[in-house]
Amino acid sequence: MFLKTLEMKNFRNINDLAVDFHKGLNILVGENNSGKSAIIDALRICLSYGKQSRDLYVKRSDFHINRNDPVATINPIEFHLTFEIEDPIETGIFNDLLSQNQDPSLQWLKIHFIYRLEDRNGLEKIKYTVWGGDNEGQQITPDVFSLLLYVYLDALRDASHNLRPVRGNRLGELYAHLREDSLGNPITDEKRDELTQRLRNSLTGDVEWNNIIETGKKKINEHLEETSITNKKQAVEVDFLPFEFRKIVDNLRVLLPVFDESLLEGDTNKQKYFDINQNGLGYNNLLYMAAILGDLKNRKELDPEAYIALFIEEPEAHLHPQLQSIFFNYLNKLDGIGFQIFITSHSPTITAKANLDSLIIVQCQNNQVFTYSLLQSELSDQNKIYLGKFLDVTKSQLFFSNGVIFVEGISEALLLQKFSKILGTEYDLDKMGVEIVIVNGVSFEHFGKLFNSDEAHKRLNIRSVIITDDDRDQTTDEISSRADNALALKNGFLHVETSEITFEYELFIAGEYNRELMLLIYSEMHPVSASRISEGNDIKEYAKNFLAKVASNKAKSELSHRLALYLESNESARRQFIVPDYIKRSINWVIKGDLNV
Repeated sequence: MFLKTLEMKNFRNINDLAVDFHKGLNILVGENNSGKSAIIDALRICLSYGKQSRDLYVKRSDFHINRNDPVATINPIEFHLTFEIEDPIETGIFNDLLSQNQDPSLQWLKIHFIYRLEDRNGLEKIKYTVWGGDNEGQQITPDVFSLLLYVYLDALRDASHNLRPVRGNRLGELYAHLREDSLGNPITDEKRDELTQRLRNSLTGDVEWNNIIETGKKKINEHLEETSITNKKQAVEVDFLPFEFRKIVDNLRVLLPVFDESLLEGDTNKQKYFDINQNGLGYNNLLYMAAILGDLKNRKELDPEAYIALFIEEPEAHLHPQLQSIFFNYLNKLDGIGFQIFITSHSPTITAKANLDSLIIVQCQNNQVFTYSLLQSELSDQNKIYLGKFLDVTKSQLFFSNGVIFVEGISEALLLQKFSKILGTEYDLDKMGVEIVIVNGVSFEHFGKLFNSDEAHKRLNIRSVIITDDDRDQTTDEISSRADNALALKNGFLHVETSEITFEYELFIAGEYNRELMLLIYSEMHPVSASRISEGNDIKEYAKNFLAKVASNKAKSELSHRLALYLESNESARRQFIVPDYIKRSINWVIKGDLNV
């Protein structure tokens, strides 16, 4: 079975939210404070219920506060978990959780948690009820909860600390649950006792070790004899640590070879080792996560009926981009290993490498948390193939933004940020968390479908705009089919703005100062070509003649680059430069949701 849905209400910054998961890898991405950790913590609270060792409980501060009405009634926290059955045998094992779907042929497993804040004689108490299936009050036996397991790796994990040889460390956990050795021989309880006794005998039967132990014991007892009452003398025996298999494997430690074996000329006695504390933070994190993955894989093989989850917050911690990519590609391979993996991340590198169906975007807008699963989206298979191929690290940053502007090429991208500053500080795209994405003019549909669904849960909950050229025919005045297709995408949170002919044409005709500045910059680049530009009969013909010269010299990008630098360094130019209306509408829509200029 696997966790299909988490429904949660009134928990921290989440008022009411349903999150759809799928088998294998689930990646929750989004900006800071959007609610990713709250989702993970809700799952930890539920899956740790009934366990003797718990590290997280519902607290007073976890109850949701309505920011628009601080004195509003504190409503109960609710968690509702729905598991999808994969094997009919699970209906018997988890019978306490069995739930009938509206379709009689479908069955689910459900667990419900309700936490209420009650006032008793001026003291606040948290009361809770837990039940399975469809009917409140349906009891869940401890045996069922014992089959719900998880491991949590927090964002501030200390890998070297967690792998050190102490009781309950992760390396010991792995070895304690092994049931076969490298040759396939079973490791039964009897075999563990035999191995333990063999190690004990090798030490207790060693004469030199016994002499050392006896010498130290005498030195302790001679002082005890002098400090004890005559008829109540104390004496001690000294022995090695109690010999138990678990305590032995808890004292295993990770060592890192200093030399490659090929350099040792067959003499392994020359090998030196680094302690894990001498290793870098990034590789220690990989070691730690590898130990946990090995332990969980082994446990799933031992208890195939158990549900096991792995929660990792920010797996990118301390890993440079290439290591992030390698590690994440490996996680993608674990889909069929038998346990669910839940990851939170701020890394565009990981997002760019992810299978799109694994991505769950978490967004917080106007104090309301939303999730958008690309598996549940309206993206076609063709859309996903394209996005999976072209969502590089830069473009994938759109999933962390507060708004997105899609442009055809580098010219628009270079200048839009400068134009937003000209419009005023409240329109500064960087400050407002708006991402500019270059789509090279041919793939607006693939990106547009992330935003333009009529159904709120099937689109990203941020505004976006496509800015494109209409490339209209000079004789028929008809816009290009490409521009027409872009306009057809306009819906939901997606707006579309087109220039008349091209971006540079709109800049040129917007005002006299624009025209003089662009001619000045171009004349510095190509003085001979600039001197041959005909003004024509009107401003529009002048603009077309100018653009023809720019295009013939393949100077569009360089012109935009120089114009951007000029506007950045010259305050007077910024005051006089006129931003075209369609650009103003685009920025105003993304920032304020308003098309008026």
